[in-house]
Amino acid sequence: MLVNSHRLFLILIGLEAEELCEASDLEKQKASNAAKIIISILTYYRKHTNRLLSGKRCILASTAPLSSSLNISLGRIKQSFVLTDPNLPDMPIVYASDAFLSLTGYSRQEVLGRNCRFLNGPGTDVLTLQEMKDSIQAEQACSVRVLNYRKDESTFWNLLYISPVRNATGKIAFYVGVQINENSKDGNGLSPEMRQFSAVASVKVAVRSLSACPGPSSRSSSS
Repeated sequence: MLVNSHRLFLILIGLEAEELCEASDLEKQKASNAAKIIISILTYYRKHTNRLLSGKRCILASTAPLSSSLNISLGRIKQSFVLTDPNLPDMPIVYASDAFLSLTGYSRQEVLGRNCRFLNGPGTDVLTLQEMKDSIQAEQACSVRVLNYRKDESTFWNLLYISPVRNATGKIAFYVGVQINENSKDGNGLSPEMRQFSAVASVKVAVRSLSACPGPSSRSSSS
């Protein structure tokens, strides 16, 4: 009887040892599977992150500042105007003149990279905005009278002229928007239309003459 009990004890110990081994193997398998899942997740996110970083690099490259030569040429134009880039998402402002900053009260850092809609407010006529949008989509110039808002939320009637600006190859590189406060008067006695046309002509000459130069200003001609 004692011998049988001893044998039973040994058998139970053996079974328990086997169960422990089996449990250990199961835990190892679980750990292995978990490791594979983690590696798979890390691989996915690494690839996804690389794509995001690549996309950000492309965006940063496309929104790089205009060439210094073009900035200098545009800086000589004293009228209030902005350049927007239709080749970038949401058509952001890529250049703003000093006169525009003075008219609206914004700093250059506050306007670059933004769509011009920040000038609109509750009193801005939606039909006028649609007219502007339709003209841009049709790649045509337009002239409107629109109520705009300064940074301090004061309003002014903006005599706005928008025109496509083509590079040396004939492709649209920018849109120029020339703003004139309806209540302002020109010291030289020029009409608002003449002031607008003069500014637009100067911008077009600057862009076309420098579009063949390397830099962001010529990216449309090489696309």
